[in-house]
Amino acid sequence: MATVLVVVLGLALLGAQSGSGAESLISTSVTVDGSKTRLTCTFNGNDTEILGHRWTKGDIVLVEDELRSRTTQYEVDTDEPSGQYFCIFLPELGRTSVGVKGPPKIKAVKKSEHATEGEMVVLTCKSESFPPVTDWVWYKITEAGDQTELHMQNLDLEADPGQYACNGTNTEGTGQAVITLRVRNHLAALWPFLGIVAEVLVLVTIIFIYEKRRKSDDILDDEDAGSAPLKSSGHHVNDKGKKVRQRNAN
Repeated sequence: MATVLVVVLGLALLGAQSGSGAESLISTSVTVDGSKTRLTCTFNGNDTEILGHRWTKGDIVLVEDELRSRTTQYEVDTDEPSGQYFCIFLPELGRTSVGVKGPPKIKAVKKSEHATEGEMVVLTCKSESFPPVTDWVWYKITEAGDQTELHMQNLDLEADPGQYACNGTNTEGTGQAVITLRVRNHLAALWPFLGIVAEVLVLVTIIFIYEKRRKSDDILDDEDAGSAPLKSSGHHVNDKGKKVRQRNAN
């Protein structure tokens, strides 16, 4: 068991050394040209065949090619946020990071949040800037790490709705995002149910009135149908009596 543990530790150390060695073989530079920022990576190993390049930011692949050059470049638009970019020489020969500094670009995870009176709500802002945000500030707009959250408990229907701003600051500047909070009455969830109940009551009332009138009409029709044959029968009896009297007279 001890021998296996020693072998595993040895392999782990070799892997760490090989990874750091591959990264040390790559030199980087950042060049600003007007509105563009150009990132450059150069692979300095001599005996390795390169089959392509890949640029990533976080888990997102920005660009990939099959060029065999020992230098690869990526242009960052000024509209893109600052952050850590990675250049990779394929097939996974080595990778290294290139940091692009800039003021924070703060994003609200949800630009608008709905909550119910008396409940708790969480407002969240994030930033992928480099260097990371070091100072977060929250405030409500009533007058002129990478993520922050504002927890508000027991929401008040009158005081809490409005716009909230989160400010993030790093060594390069400050950024801001705004979140709109809307608080609904705690009885608001009952209104759809009450509406359905009202519709059902109206429908039942209409059906009840219709059925009551239909039964009344059926009773009247039955009475008319029962009296008509009696009149007809009496008429024929009288006619027969008249015929008998006429014969006797003759």
